[in-house]
Amino acid sequence: MDRNFLLAMALSMAVVVTWTMYTEGQRQEYLAENPPEQVAEPDDSGFETSPAPEAGSPAPSPATSATRRPPVVPTTPASPAQPEVLTTIRTDFFDAELTSRGGALRRWNLIEFDDPSQAGRPPVDIVTLRGGEVALATPLEGLGFGDLSDADYRLQKPDSLTRVFVLEKQGVTVRKTYFFNEEGYHARLRIEVENGSDRHLQPNFAVRWPARLRDSADFSDYSVAVYHDADVALFPIATSRSFMGFGGGGIEQRQAFAGGVDWLGADTTYFLAAIAPEVPERAEAWLDPDGTDSAMTELRMSAVSLPPGQRLDSEYRIYLGPKEQARLDSFGAHLDEAIQKGWFPSLTRFFAWLLSAAYQIVPNYGVAIILITIMVRLLMAPLMARQMKSMKRMSDIAPKMKEIQEKYKDDRERQSQEMMALYKREGVSPFSMLSGCFPMLLQFPVFIGFYFALQSAIQLRQQPFVLWIDDLSRPESLFVIPGIDLPVRVLPILMGASMFLQQKLTPSGSMDPAQQRMMMTVMPVMFTVLFYQFASGLVLYWFFSTLIGIGQQIYTNRNTKAPATATAS
Repeated sequence: MDRNFLLAMALSMAVVVTWTMYTEGQRQEYLAENPPEQVAEPDDSGFETSPAPEAGSPAPSPATSATRRPPVVPTTPASPAQPEVLTTIRTDFFDAELTSRGGALRRWNLIEFDDPSQAGRPPVDIVTLRGGEVALATPLEGLGFGDLSDADYRLQKPDSLTRVFVLEKQGVTVRKTYFFNEEGYHARLRIEVENGSDRHLQPNFAVRWPARLRDSADFSDYSVAVYHDADVALFPIATSRSFMGFGGGGIEQRQAFAGGVDWLGADTTYFLAAIAPEVPERAEAWLDPDGTDSAMTELRMSAVSLPPGQRLDSEYRIYLGPKEQARLDSFGAHLDEAIQKGWFPSLTRFFAWLLSAAYQIVPNYGVAIILITIMVRLLMAPLMARQMKSMKRMSDIAPKMKEIQEKYKDDRERQSQEMMALYKREGVSPFSMLSGCFPMLLQFPVFIGFYFALQSAIQLRQQPFVLWIDDLSRPESLFVIPGIDLPVRVLPILMGASMFLQQKLTPSGSMDPAQQRMMMTVMPVMFTVLFYQFASGLVLYWFFSTLIGIGQQIYTNRNTKAPATATAS
């Protein structure tokens, strides 16, 4: 049985470490070279091309796009020539503030979600800025006026849910129109350029979003993300979910994605700011590092020639809100991929649905997690009972196995024959040598699916269980040891103790006492350290699963027949 437990240890360690590195590791694949020059077609490039109202001339001919350059990030905003004008939009879901400087966004508060880590518990602001920065800035450098991210726009208010910002320079008119939705967290941004000058312009439509780390519990896991070529590229700015040094970090160099960009955004555990172009095939994304805790992202479209008397339009859809599955599904553009689902996405979705369904029965998510744990263990009980019985029988015949090994240690063939005869006589399968690790491995898909369901379930955010466990989405802490600032977390400690008891009750077979003591110590300690940084909801699941396993092991040990009376299975 020494091979049994060593194999269990090796496989479980491999799965745990690989899984953690997979979920928390920074993606390294990126496109390092600029895309080749492309010919832009006005009728399918993501721009709506139409004659200016006073011109009536035909649509412009296609032209080769301008040389692409990385986004220019202004470090100091230009001093406004006019006083800055602010305007607000408030619905039941968000409270937003826009500015005439750049015709951009300054604030987007989520009314239904407060930030307990800030004084007064203000609403979560999904816009992260520094200094005089703005979000949804549009440089429009191809117009010949330099970077217009901080230009002074004139504000217009057609209705309560629409804001228009107008900029006029030397016969060129730029309009940025925001259309807000009062039933959710999404909006549309239309950028129009009308060429009333006598010059040929080549506007390069682009929208910027700054991702700056904020001192808030909701931003302790913060990344910039791109959905490109049917896959999410995630680049952490900061993360608290690393394991023994793996994971975390930030963007070390510029990341470029050409064509096939469905959305670009800034991502936290429970919230998402995303910009989606109308024509992903022509969209490019740039991610620029800006220190160790921030990045500037830019979504741009291929440049198109704009002759005098013509107008170009480009639209973007914007989502600024919680990572709720139904809302992201409704938005489309594969935005639901912002919710990490791990290796078994269908299983993760099922557990997320089951969690909400259980909550409808018992309005406490901690109790709901316990109910799901019991259900999972009941479904797995027959298979695990069979494996536990095999292990018990193997443990009971271990002395006879050792006797055969000693008696025929110089005759391997005879030893194998006697071993097979012993297995047949005692009704034990030779494959029981592997049975100890199989139930553990069987739980890992369930564990991983439930882990991601609990990690990404925004409904668990700030949800209490009992007593000091006031947020199932975060590690619990009974108190902090002064001087070393070490939190004392009861659930991981109880879980480690229960795993120790489970190891002690598990038949040890031919393992010598020293090996058995090591296994009873290493596994519980390893899992206690690992789970010490996990959300209390996940630790609650594993703890109760272990308790049920202990009860099943005690029942098996008491009711499994001794080898002398065992029958062949």
